[in-house]
Amino acid sequence: MNGVFNPKGIGNTQTMLKMYLQQLIQHGDQVIDATAGRGKDTLFLAECVGPEGRVFAFDIQEEAIQSTRELLTAHKMLDRVALFRESHTEIGRLVPQGIRAVVFNLGYLPGSNQAMITEPETTLRAVNDTLKLLVAKGVIVCTVYRGHSHSLEEANALNAYAAELSKKDFHVLQGIYLNQGETSPYWLIIQKNRGDHL
Repeated sequence: MNGVFNPKGIGNTQTMLKMYLQQLIQHGDQVIDATAGRGKDTLFLAECVGPEGRVFAFDIQEEAIQSTRELLTAHKMLDRVALFRESHTEIGRLVPQGIRAVVFNLGYLPGSNQAMITEPETTLRAVNDTLKLLVAKGVIVCTVYRGHSHSLEEANALNAYAAELSKKDFHVLQGIYLNQGETSPYWLIIQKNRGDHL
């Protein structure tokens, strides 16, 4: 069976989410990488949207933006991406309506300063702003890493926010590995049921 629940993908959160996004994103779509990091998700999204699509990628750290730019350049994908060295709280100001998918990886830049982490307040603001940009059936996909300082606070805040979203306007799905410990990562998908300007 092909798709997001392919057994080959169930053991890895990122693999499973990418399988889901590959089915959702079409060539020509506009998408957002809200936490560019080392650029792997940005590259994946650039491949998904094709030459006529657009990826808006954000990271507050210059190291992350540079790593992402180098990876995209190496794969000849830089022309599909707009890179912003900005907090994802600026997404609402810098990105247009009509977004198909938004990806968040919450935590810290791999291999970098673990004191530089995503924070509950800025994460919730960014999620709230990006919801307003989504097309009908567009999604926000969050991977929540719980092994860093303030991670439990951020996870609890995000879960509480998502649980209060209108069930008429949004579907919210959480996936968690029950046998991998309390600090294992989990994912959250928020799908918008109606179109822009909700």
